[in-house]
Amino acid sequence: GHELSFKIKVESNEGIWVEEPLPTMAEMCPGCVFKYTTSQLNYGASGTELQAGDYDANYSATVTNSGKPYFLGLILENGTYGKITRAFACGIKGEDPHNGAAFCIEGKTDGSLFTSHKGNLTTLYGEYDSNTGKGYQDNGYYVKGNGAVFANAYESGSVRVGASGGGNCYVSDDDRATCSLW
Repeated sequence: GHELSFKIKVESNEGIWVEEPLPTMAEMCPGCVFKYTTSQLNYGASGTELQAGDYDANYSATVTNSGKPYFLGLILENGTYGKITRAFACGIKGEDPHNGAAFCIEGKTDGSLFTSHKGNLTTLYGEYDSNTGKGYQDNGYYVKGNGAVFANAYESGSVRVGASGGGNCYVSDDDRATCSLW
């Protein structure tokens, strides 16, 4: 018979980078509906009203219909309709680690989730590789997951997920959520 052999490179960096399980979409964006739009939406007290038919219940449909690997996750006041109370920038990770994983990071009007975003993006993107420019980078007031689909989280509460070739969805710290082609 034919024998297969694999060489596995094992590297230890003082236990800093541990392969954490990725939170599920349901954990990252609980009860979310999904939408790709270049129109401005609002979340929170002045949240935009959405009805069934204004969004997809499944993010795969949003990605298929828009042709974009980034989109908005939205939580509606009454579950399936009503004001947008919370908004997330979401994407489909474009390469290893976690290639093809769907993820969301919540935008807030304060920086209360910055530390948790750091942890999630570290897990999702892995160690920064200066040769490829891919991986997690901490730039102080913002952190970035670099890849075919990137993710930025800012200390202020804003978040952005987009394609490195252009286009992104953005949730601002002043209650706006939208996607753009640049």
